[in-house]
Amino acid sequence: MKTNEEEFLCFVASVLGVDRSGLSLATAFGAIPEWDSVMHLRLVMEIQEKYGVDIPIERVPEVKTLGDFLEFVA
Repeated sequence: MKTNEEEFLCFVASVLGVDRSGLSLATAFGAIPEWDSVMHLRLVMEIQEKYGVDIPIERVPEVKTLGDFLEFVA
């Protein structure tokens, strides 16, 4: 299943509680105050649940941008 980039960014914005216009696939961990280490783990869990994907715990530190997350979804 190919996920629409815009839909994905809107979903992430809702999880982070930020405006979609401030996000892109290049947005990186720590780039906005709302995306801290706790929210990073929440994003992993929310994305896994919504898209039915598995992000192995050992790979989580490698996921640094929203584009990295989208690779697991796409």
